[in-house]
Amino acid sequence: MPPGSPPTTSCAPRSTSAYCGRPSRACRLREETSNGSERLHPAYLERTYLASHPELTDAARELVHNDISANPQKYAQSEHAQALLSYAGVHHHLLDELHRIEDMGSDEEFEQTRNRLFDDMRDELLKIVRIDALAVDAQLLAIILADTPVDACLGDLMKLETSAADYLQQSVPGFDMEAPHYWANNVLADGVTAADLTVSEPALIGWLHTLEAISQLCMASARYRAAANYARRVLKAEGYPTRAAGTVLLALARLEDQDGFFALAHQLEEQMGADALENSPWYLLARTILLFKTNKMRPATRALREFANRCEGGAFFLLNPMYQTPYLPCRPEPRDPWDLSHQAVWEADGIISDTPDFAPWANACEDVSQLAQEFARRYGF
Repeated sequence: MPPGSPPTTSCAPRSTSAYCGRPSRACRLREETSNGSERLHPAYLERTYLASHPELTDAARELVHNDISANPQKYAQSEHAQALLSYAGVHHHLLDELHRIEDMGSDEEFEQTRNRLFDDMRDELLKIVRIDALAVDAQLLAIILADTPVDACLGDLMKLETSAADYLQQSVPGFDMEAPHYWANNVLADGVTAADLTVSEPALIGWLHTLEAISQLCMASARYRAAANYARRVLKAEGYPTRAAGTVLLALARLEDQDGFFALAHQLEEQMGADALENSPWYLLARTILLFKTNKMRPATRALREFANRCEGGAFFLLNPMYQTPYLPCRPEPRDPWDLSHQAVWEADGIISDTPDFAPWANACEDVSQLAQEFARRYGF
């Protein structure tokens, strides 16, 4: 277990009472699958189907490629493939239902309905796991939906991570924990890339999802060094879209690790470009926190204003903590222009809470409070 004092909150928080409330219909959060999940099942089904039909011509293979997303059941020929599609169905139903109940009149009614939904969906996920123990994502989501304390949830997640990693190392040809992107050179041939192999291996995607979930829970329970370490393992994968770098940046800022922070920022700038980094809510918020905590107040003020001006809704969410639907299992893709700002501030909530002077200082910055008010008026928060 990573070091840290035992928290009392649950893995998927079941109360909204500590926050300002839920977004209204006009500004609701829309849950989406993320981190390659939408592409996972077609890629895996295509790989396994073509492997079992080597006689197919190039034209036939192209037909399979075009048909498989529209008719996945037709190509789910194994128990494992069917379990993966069952999980996808449960996952989509869970997100659709969360979307449907967002506008319930009272928080109490919302919480009761959501808790029943969580329990029902967990039962369905456990049915899938009983049929196929290799359905890592189903196991992961069942753990997240359980109403358990953070330490118990972390323990379950770490057991799942260990078992998934053992399976990958023992049963997936070419997987190599020490390789640059988890794939050995001998399987990277004939135009096949590490990204191709990653997206078509469900157990690897599930393992990466589990690492992200552990990292997020470590952040929420003030285990910042552990959060950064788990997130770095996610960043090593290729072909797996993720914003885990934001977790590392926030953790390094909280640890006041200036050298580590700016070294990672330089690396990210080379990978994604200066514009993308300079518009990342995680980078801009983490830089503000780092400068504030190291008592560089003038640069911190400039960084705060930059965060507020560049990140839609950043000032509002910073000054008005707003409930965020738990990640199920990872960050949803943004649908509204302020979603990423909301996620970054939500993930930094523990850091901001244990830096008691930070929020009043930010609130006292006139530009920032004005931007927050303008955002609230514009979108009806």
